[in-house]
Amino acid sequence: MTWRILHWIADLLFWGALAWIVFGMKGNRRPARDLSDDRIEFAPHWLTIWVWLFIIAFMAVPGMEHVLQRQGNPWEIVFLTCLGFGALSIIIDFPGTIVVTRDGLEQFYWLRKRKRIFWKEIVEIETCVQNDAVKITSLNRTKIVHYYLLADRSRLLLELKRHCGEELPPDFPREPIDGI
Repeated sequence: MTWRILHWIADLLFWGALAWIVFGMKGNRRPARDLSDDRIEFAPHWLTIWVWLFIIAFMAVPGMEHVLQRQGNPWEIVFLTCLGFGALSIIIDFPGTIVVTRDGLEQFYWLRKRKRIFWKEIVEIETCVQNDAVKITSLNRTKIVHYYLLADRSRLLLELKRHCGEELPPDFPREPIDGI
């Protein structure tokens, strides 16, 4: 009986965490953090990080139950493999923190190498109003993407305009930017 209640609570927390990701962070209006030496950080909310970790753990629990029971059914092995790849892809693709520096933009990930774009290398800035994404592309096709899970989209657009000046790509968004 106690395990059923705990399982029900875990299910409820899982769906609540999923709702937080889908609905709660949409339109994130947190300000970016000003760091030392003219650096600005656009990071995900701390609660979002914990929610993603909870979702990964929620995916790992059934896998661990199957490993501990050692049933050996081929479909269970396929199921475990899919759960493992799903958890790994969530960790690898988690939106990385973007830092604006004097030289350009850097994006840091958990399990991938960082990306760097210098200001004079920016050739394309694409915005998507539906999901609030900003995609910045360099000469060598490196892309830095600001997702809705990260803080202060309008401040990022303002910094792009401030640092690129007259050398903005022709497709720079003409939408209203707070602070201009």
